[in-house]
Amino acid sequence: MTVGDALPGGDQSALRHLNTRRVLRLLYEGPSLTISGVARETGLSRPTVQGILTSLVESRLLVLDGFDNAPTGGRPAQRYRFAADAGILAGLDIGAHAVSVRITDLAGAQVAAARAAIHPDLDPAGRIDAAVNLLRRTMPADSPRLWAACAGSPGIITDGVVRLSVAIPDWTGTALAKELTARLDCPVSAVKDANLAVLAEHRVGAAQGVDHVLYVHAGHRLGVGVLVDGRPFGGGRGAAGEIGRHPGLGWEAAPRKLLSDAGVAPGMNSREWVFAQARRGDKRAVEAVDDYARALAEGVGAMVLAMDPQLVVVGGGVARAGETVMEPVRRHLAEILYELPGLAISALGDDAVAIGAVETARDAVRAELFTDGS
Repeated sequence: MTVGDALPGGDQSALRHLNTRRVLRLLYEGPSLTISGVARETGLSRPTVQGILTSLVESRLLVLDGFDNAPTGGRPAQRYRFAADAGILAGLDIGAHAVSVRITDLAGAQVAAARAAIHPDLDPAGRIDAAVNLLRRTMPADSPRLWAACAGSPGIITDGVVRLSVAIPDWTGTALAKELTARLDCPVSAVKDANLAVLAEHRVGAAQGVDHVLYVHAGHRLGVGVLVDGRPFGGGRGAAGEIGRHPGLGWEAAPRKLLSDAGVAPGMNSREWVFAQARRGDKRAVEAVDDYARALAEGVGAMVLAMDPQLVVVGGGVARAGETVMEPVRRHLAEILYELPGLAISALGDDAVAIGAVETARDAVRAELFTDGS
């Protein structure tokens, strides 16, 4: 089922269909209005507006919202508003070690969220099933229809297919959007996780109001998301920002090297311990963090010189170390760049990808419901 099926009157004329979309967009993006208010804002006649509002209420895309308080001397006019609870949207973050979901209403208000650890050796079908099962367990029992979803995952993703994934090697070749669409019975897109994270930071996080942003995921791996003119930028084949591939930067080895340089025993993953030791002034830990920050800065510096962002946002587990990492990163960047951009820590943490995914699903719904060809 497509999103457009939610519109009433599948056999209505083209003009009626366009007018219905105009009215729906007006009420989705603004406050509740009366028939006269809608007619005034759209330029449509009162009879046309009344017929459209009636059909949208019958299809449950609009609800009655009380009466106009303006004194007119007559009967108060009924107000109408968009029914944000007519459906739900879902954002999924499918990673190497965990899956998470975020569910919102059609206006983007959170309904539920959850996160679950998964075994890193799951095969593609098992990984997808883990994400879908978590979503189904998280959806409230009385949820309306799932209108659209988006999934984020590490790797180069083009047209919903994972063309290459280093973080999850057997993930390469997975038709992620197609597999999820079949399981969820709704339109599903799939996007590189770091690009969803940078979109989330732009919409509701540390990069609000900033249209050119570089997002750096620093955790079990290092990755980059790029935002240009307020939109995630994937390049010609979806590989924009994959600077970690460059062997001279050492990004693939940097997370492991941080631990070994600080003296963490093999098999242990204790970044927090390393950062705590560095804050206490432990010489070995301080040097390990500084070396890690230098590697991070060299890759970020190259990206900054190439795209000239207004802001660099650092997310992932390493961001929780705060100035313990950010100060040496800033210092090493100053040695590389002509001018330092803004540097901020993610405001969304581990939720950034799922938030960006649900924002992308919401954009898809908005495009299908409200695009009128004008």
